[in-house]
Amino acid sequence: MSNTTALFAEGLFRGLAPDETTAFLRQCHESIYKDGTRLFVEQSEAKKLYLILKGGISLHFEMPQRENADTTIVSLKPGSTVGWSVIVPPYQYRLSGYCNGETTLLEIDRETLEKLFETNYHLAYIFMRNIAALTAERLNQVQDKLAIVLANEAATGW
Repeated sequence: MSNTTALFAEGLFRGLAPDETTAFLRQCHESIYKDGTRLFVEQSEAKKLYLILKGGISLHFEMPQRENADTTIVSLKPGSTVGWSVIVPPYQYRLSGYCNGETTLLEIDRETLEKLFETNYHLAYIFMRNIAALTAERLNQVQDKLAIVLANEAATGW
């Protein structure tokens, strides 16, 4: 098992056969981004799925009326997957993503991913199941952040 396969074995690759994982990884390309690079903005077209190899990505709301507020929902580390909106209509990112430190990512675009799914229905099914679990986890993270914000506002009167 490669280091990359092992890194994502309990997340995105859970349940995939080794040849399916290899087929997926062959379609990805590696990119390196500088600290603070904005990968995508909420409500923009979701074009890529990102797998974090090194560094991290913070996901947060863009809230212009609260420029100094911490709008980070979650900070993700190596082994995490970002950009599930790339396979879910209307294909728009739900949060904004920024790199934490120098960040190395595997990327796959929507068109390539769709072609891969069309050629291997089992891979598509397992992948979608894993993305559904990821989506549920992110929803819980958003709910937790909202509870903190509401508690702080109740305590401070705003």
